[in-house]
Amino acid sequence: MVSTLTIIGLCFTVLCSLVLPIGAWIFLVKKGKNMNRYILFGMFGFFIAQIILRTPMLMILGSEQWFADIANANPIFYALFLSLSTAFFETAARYVIFKYAIKEDIGFSTALGTGFGHGACETLAYVGITSAVNLSVSIMINTNNLAKTENYETIKETLVSASASNYFAAGTERLIVMIIHIGLSVILAYFIQKNMSLTGFGICLAAHCIYDFTVKLISQVDLSVWVTIAAMAIFAAMITAFTVYVKKHESEHTPQ
Repeated sequence: MVSTLTIIGLCFTVLCSLVLPIGAWIFLVKKGKNMNRYILFGMFGFFIAQIILRTPMLMILGSEQWFADIANANPIFYALFLSLSTAFFETAARYVIFKYAIKEDIGFSTALGTGFGHGACETLAYVGITSAVNLSVSIMINTNNLAKTENYETIKETLVSASASNYFAAGTERLIVMIIHIGLSVILAYFIQKNMSLTGFGICLAAHCIYDFTVKLISQVDLSVWVTIAAMAIFAAMITAFTVYVKKHESEHTPQ
């Protein structure tokens, strides 16, 4: 039987990674003009950057023995490479969207929409759908409605032995990541507005890389997953402060 606490943890993950993103999407579309367009651009940017470009690149490199040797011998270098590649591809996607797709209307709402779309796409693709499936399978295991296939015992053992804390952490992590994606988009949009595109690109790239690298380093140490979550929350708080500043600055300079 899958424990009640694990079921609750899965429900929490589904809430954070599926229900809330979809609910926020509906809310933003109703509140903001052209918001659906911005969100879709953000989702498209993440899809191209990660699914179409970066992931196949990593798969090709991973099949090369020389690269596998370097990764195994230098885990810190490998973590830095992963962080830098993530930051570069995702920042480049944001930059292209702002400069060429919606260049006529860059502002806080644009950054909010594209950043949310970016984070929502990642959350739904990597966690939301999987969590919903795991929750459904867990309920079927507990009600004896899961078909006894050849993989039944493996699936059951995976879910029964999983720590409920990890599911609570996964849901929390997804909320934090979405906040960070919005903040990074706001940073880049802010500097593009100031005609400082390259500076904004560099700052956004560096911030994203430092954040990702720090999280990876902490994750490699034998510490509680909540230590990683705490580090992410600190970064999210810092980037949220900048987001609030940009929103306030834009409001003060908007004609009444």
